[in-house]
Amino acid sequence: MPEMILYHGSASIVGQPEFGTGKRHNDYGRGFYCTKSIDLAKEWAVAENRDGYINKYSIDLHGLKVLDLQKKGFTALHWVTLLLQNRVFTLKNDIIKAGKEYLIEHFSLPVNEYDIIKGYRGDDSYFAYAEGFLNNMISYQSLSTALKVCNLGEQVS
Repeated sequence: MPEMILYHGSASIVGQPEFGTGKRHNDYGRGFYCTKSIDLAKEWAVAENRDGYINKYSIDLHGLKVLDLQKKGFTALHWVTLLLQNRVFTLKNDIIKAGKEYLIEHFSLPVNEYDIIKGYRGDDSYFAYAEGFLNNMISYQSLSTALKVCNLGEQVS
């Protein structure tokens, strides 16, 4: 049976993860966000004036449906569309708002059919790339390249 080791950086020890207690406006909606990278979890665990904890979990994937946004068939547009559906964006005009609706209509994914979502994390710098793309300030090619080469890390929800 496949097993995945995950880490969750937090201000507190989380013995038993609980779905739905997270923030509504996270990248993939409410969920419990983890990573395979202990270094990324360390980054999430601490704040400027606060130490934190790394929580480690083992999850048995047998029987679970996993949506992996970095697999063949998915593009940066799928990722941006998930962000559009969950995070708060400042869209500057009606044409850009129509673009949002186009993306949602054509690139939405049935996330409620999955138990786990794996994909790029939308930290503040990469959220800025997504927002820049949506506001026609950077090209799709620049967005795609940034996601692939900048090692922003993968999150698992």
